[in-house]
Amino acid sequence: MKKISYTLLICFAFNIVECFAEENFRERIYLQTDKHLYLAGESILLKLVTTDTEQTPTAFSKIAYVELVKDSIAKLQIIVELNNGIGTGQMVLPADLPTGYYRLIAYTQFMRNETNDAFFEKNIAILNTFLSDYHPSETENHVLSNKENYSSSVSVQSDKTVYKTRERGELILTGLPENMHTLSVTIAGKEWIPIVESNISLFQKNKTKKTTEFFGEFLPEYEGHIITGKIVRNKTEESANLLPGIAFPGEGINFFSGQINASGDVWFVTSSVLGTTEIATIVYNVDDNYRVDIVSPFITRFTPKQMPMLHIDSAYYEQLIKRSTALQLFRYFSEDFLENQNVSESFFKVNSTHTYLLDEYTRFTTMQEVFTEFITGTRFRRRGGNWEMSILTKRGNTNELGTHPLILLDGIPVSDHNVIFNYDPLLVERINIYYGPYTFGGHLFDGIVELTTYRRDYQNLNFTGSLQVVGYVGPQSPYQFTTPDYSNENQRRSRIPDGRHTLLWNPNVISNGKTSVRLPFDTSDLTGEFQIIVEGITKDGKFIHATSYFKVSEN
Repeated sequence: MKKISYTLLICFAFNIVECFAEENFRERIYLQTDKHLYLAGESILLKLVTTDTEQTPTAFSKIAYVELVKDSIAKLQIIVELNNGIGTGQMVLPADLPTGYYRLIAYTQFMRNETNDAFFEKNIAILNTFLSDYHPSETENHVLSNKENYSSSVSVQSDKTVYKTRERGELILTGLPENMHTLSVTIAGKEWIPIVESNISLFQKNKTKKTTEFFGEFLPEYEGHIITGKIVRNKTEESANLLPGIAFPGEGINFFSGQINASGDVWFVTSSVLGTTEIATIVYNVDDNYRVDIVSPFITRFTPKQMPMLHIDSAYYEQLIKRSTALQLFRYFSEDFLENQNVSESFFKVNSTHTYLLDEYTRFTTMQEVFTEFITGTRFRRRGGNWEMSILTKRGNTNELGTHPLILLDGIPVSDHNVIFNYDPLLVERINIYYGPYTFGGHLFDGIVELTTYRRDYQNLNFTGSLQVVGYVGPQSPYQFTTPDYSNENQRRSRIPDGRHTLLWNPNVISNGKTSVRLPFDTSDLTGEFQIIVEGITKDGKFIHATSYFKVSEN
């Protein structure tokens, strides 16, 4: 029976901050995108790689943050999970986002112990073809330079220079180093908007910046996403023994106990929680005088920077309209268009002592009858005018009924036992009983009572005391880029429009030490010139880069 004390992890985290500060360890992050010109409504596909300031890949932080900034305010924010220092994600651009240059800023919480100069930052362009703020200029006006400065023995070629729409092609990568740490390949329509500098040039400048001051205020997320909050007093009375907790509604047990400092700040070290949109917070104390308010993990407001005006040659107007039309058709026919699916696994992976599927028993109309008639090891009893649930737990070498169980209804912790006593059992599909004790973050519970409703949406739950549920978007699950397979004749003849502007996005090319790799891809219904970009980093910190082009014409 696995029992985890996050108290030890938190204490160890503080020591790590001090240790790495003394050793002058600084973390850096590299951000790659599938292109640099986007239409409002498209999605930015991105990849993140962490290194140290010597450019050597590291696997320290497990979580990264990306913010899309206009002027000084973040317009979009995402959290990306890192595996071995590498993560992939997506940022869906709203259809009402104004035309202009934007800043993509990436960082980890550990990097926030330095100044913002340590963050990775690159510019992208966004065009909104739906709004009147898009006015193509009569002449091309490239106000920024898009020259690339790379020295690499790597080369990439396509097996043809001209393809037809909906045709299977192949890329041939040669000259790859044997010690690749990570390698990515993207194919997207050639663009006419320049970028300020290349990704790698930006990183070369960013990686060497070391601030003289290291704050040490932010815990490194080397175990998983750390959710932070603030203890807020609901009443004026004092209360002791505050036990804050959070949980993620749904099926399975994802409950995490928190730690508090003297200022009332609280933090929760989570694990295996991805794409969650709701979070329940609770404070266990006698008088329910306190609550937990979740604090955003993002920076949100940055130092403003002067950005140039975005101008487009009017000669490209027709192509942009075609791309915009293709995007709308693609979104219409794609039911799961770029959605971040919740694939979270249950953090608590212990088999229940007893499981009761209530449809296999006589359906009673009160919880008191349900627990009295056939659920063993638990009991409702009345104390001081309130109902109290007890559960079988071990005390030393003996078993007895403990009065401090962790009660969860569709994953939401309930401290007021009257709420469960009065809950409609006809809404409940299953009850799992876990005899205790169990420890969460150093907080001891006598056992666990887990109730799961048919709808998994905590239907008709009465919120009392410090319990509250708020919206929260956690780390994204790794993004999987999928395309049709046009080597299949039936798919090639499909009448569903294929408006992909990005033909290939493979952020994790596996080379297995080989110096050459072949990758298949499929063209879409869009015609024109397409660019292939290969980027990677070796285990000893050397960047590689290669580009090539091909055309797609009508059948």
